[in-house]
Amino acid sequence: MSSRWVLPVRYRGTPLLVFASVLFAVMALCTRLLAGRLSPGQVASGRFAIGLLFLALFFPLMRRRPRFGRVHLWALRGIFGGAAVYLYFVALDRMSVGPAVLLNACWPIYAAIIGWLFLGERVTGALLAGLVLTTVGAGLVMWSTVAQDVSLTLGLGAWAGMASAVLGGAAVVVIRALRHETDAATVFLSFCLFGLLFSLPFALADWRPLGWDVVLPLLGVGVSSVVAQMAFTYALGYVTAVAGGVATQSTPVFSWVLAAVLLDEAVSPLAVTGALVCMVGVLWGTGVLERLRTPQSKPAP
Repeated sequence: MSSRWVLPVRYRGTPLLVFASVLFAVMALCTRLLAGRLSPGQVASGRFAIGLLFLALFFPLMRRRPRFGRVHLWALRGIFGGAAVYLYFVALDRMSVGPAVLLNACWPIYAAIIGWLFLGERVTGALLAGLVLTTVGAGLVMWSTVAQDVSLTLGLGAWAGMASAVLGGAAVVVIRALRHETDAATVFLSFCLFGLLFSLPFALADWRPLGWDVVLPLLGVGVSSVVAQMAFTYALGYVTAVAGGVATQSTPVFSWVLAAVLLDEAVSPLAVTGALVCMVGVLWGTGVLERLRTPQSKPAP
């Protein structure tokens, strides 16, 4: 094939980031479709099992072996990430899709704070301001769920969504610590293996009968998450961290739209306000807004 038909490298990242964000939203939608039919532990276990099946084919086909690095850090990545996903699925089981995804998408700001605490990464005024905005926005989203229904169920779902963001941020910090010791597929292996070990006891404790009506949504959860994760990881090799941060915050938007259109879920004005505040807080705290506002200097000819 002639080289003129090859897409330039600089165009490969952004379309894939958008594609991955849509798939992460589809995963959330499929998870919500399983609410009441399967427990969050069952859904999380299914997602991780499908990921392990993918990796069982991936490593032999690519003729590669896992590269673990420091095993205790590699294991921590999976434990934190697995716990984050389980809590995220608890939130999706008890809340509407948009608010649950939004609360989970606050993980970049918590990753920045945890990175400062444990990796000595620099803390800026923008980071602290972003943390305040994100906390206020998340509080508005949580309050909107209580305003709709004062039941304890919604309260637990909102707190689970917040906790999933904190643990997700911790998992990302561990990945940073391992960045020179392992590869993306091995990190994904830790995520799936320890995630399955974490969620399986919850699945067995609240096991619900499996029927053919849950097969398609469960496959949707697993397949969309695997493809989205691989596409997102690949795209980050072609774009800046700024673009990655923007894409992370686009997932709640896609999720809210899909839920409103396909599930007819109501959109609370208070929740939307909180979502906007959260997104601004994350983008501000992680430096995305500043980098977008400041023109990048061009190299001298």
